[in-house]
Amino acid sequence: MLEQHLVRLTAVHVADGRYAGATSVSLESGEIGGWLAPDYRRQGLGAELFRAAVQLGHRHLGLKAVRAGAEPRNVASRGALATAGLTPAPGPAKFTLGDGREIDSCWYQHRQEATSRCRG
Repeated sequence: MLEQHLVRLTAVHVADGRYAGATSVSLESGEIGGWLAPDYRRQGLGAELFRAAVQLGHRHLGLKAVRAGAEPRNVASRGALATAGLTPAPGPAKFTLGDGREIDSCWYQHRQEATSRCRG
């Protein structure tokens, strides 16, 4: 597997100080990944994390396009991506996860021509 340089954002629940989830953006591919802890699901936090990843990609990393894959049956993930403004896009029908498992996938993207890149 190709090692990618990722920029990660971690969400910490303010009230209890626990990790609620995280998202990442690949500097090479613009692919977004993420997870949400079970106790924090069904609260709109997935969409919030994906919106943050989109902004990170466009406004800080200078990426014109960011992409994310989801399992076709994962309605919550697909809904969070759509709520965050990503739209269906072409992509591979299969995707290999970091742990080596291969899953069916559908793809989403967000494009923005006006981008910026932070120093560093």
